[in-house]
Amino acid sequence: MLSKTVEADTLPVRPVRSASFTPPARIGRLKGLPNLISIVLLTLITLPLLFIYVWLILISFGDEMVNGILPHGFTFQNWSFLWSELKINGMVYPSIWGIFANTLIIAVGSSVLEVSAGLMAGYVISRSNFPGKNGLLHSTMLTHAFPAVTSLIASFYILNELGLINTLGGIILLKGFAGLGMSTWIIKGFFDEVPKELEWASSVDGSSRIKTFIAVYLPLVWPGIVAVSLFAFLSGWSEYIMVSVFLFDDNINTLSLIVRSLFSETSTESFGVVMAVGSFYMLPCLILYFFSQRALMRMKM
Repeated sequence: MLSKTVEADTLPVRPVRSASFTPPARIGRLKGLPNLISIVLLTLITLPLLFIYVWLILISFGDEMVNGILPHGFTFQNWSFLWSELKINGMVYPSIWGIFANTLIIAVGSSVLEVSAGLMAGYVISRSNFPGKNGLLHSTMLTHAFPAVTSLIASFYILNELGLINTLGGIILLKGFAGLGMSTWIIKGFFDEVPKELEWASSVDGSSRIKTFIAVYLPLVWPGIVAVSLFAFLSGWSEYIMVSVFLFDDNINTLSLIVRSLFSETSTESFGVVMAVGSFYMLPCLILYFFSQRALMRMKM
C-alpha cells in the first residue's frame, strides 16, 4: 500500500482567535459608548436650565397665573412696555428703549475698550521677549482673584478724581479694564498658535509690523476676538453692582436696575410683566451667542 504524504503547508489552517480579539463592529460600538454617555449626561443637566427659560417665556405671554407657577391664557399685554410706558402697582417707569440704549452703550463701549487693550497686550506678550514677561502675564490674573466688590472704594476714588461719577463713561472705563486680564490670556493663546514664519515672510516682503499685524495676524486670531467680545459684551450687559453704586441719577437707568426694581415692587398679579421684561433683557444675549458659538468652540486658553 502506498502511503500518501501531505505537505504541512497544504493543510488547512483554522484561524485562532486570541482572548483579546474584538470584532470591528463591536470596537465601533465601544468607541461610541463614551460619546453616548456624555450626550445623555449633558442632556440631563441642560434640561432643567432649558425648562427655566421656557417657563419664563411662557409666563411672559400668560394672562394669569394658576397656583402661582403655571401660566394660563395668552396675551401680548405684558409686552406693552415696548410701545408705551411701563406701569406696575401705580409706579411709572421711563421708556424701555432709553434704558435699553444705556445698557447697550455700556456693553458695547466696555467691549471695545476691553478687546482693543487685550488685543494689543496679548500680541506684545506673545511675540515679544522682555524682562518680567512671565511675571506680568501671571499678574494680569490677579484682577480675577478677588471679588469685584473689594475694589469699589478704590474705583469710586478714581472716578471721582476723573469726574466720571454718575456717568456711563465711568462704568465703561471700569468694566473695560476689569476683564482685561482674562481677555489678554485668551487672545495670547490665539497669537501663540500663529507660526512665526508667517511674520518673517511678511517682513521679507517689505511689510511693516503694523501691516503684518492687520493683514496676517488679525484674520488668524479672529475667533479669539469674537469670543472675547462675546464675554465682554455679556459682562457689560449684565452688570449690576457698578451701575447701582456709581449711577445716582434716576434718569440714567440700565435694564439690570429696572429688573431688580420690578422684582422688589411687583406682585403676583403683574408677574407676567416682570417675566416679559426679563425675557426682553435676555434676548440680545441669546442672539449674540447663537451667531458666535462657532468661534467659542475654537477658543483656547
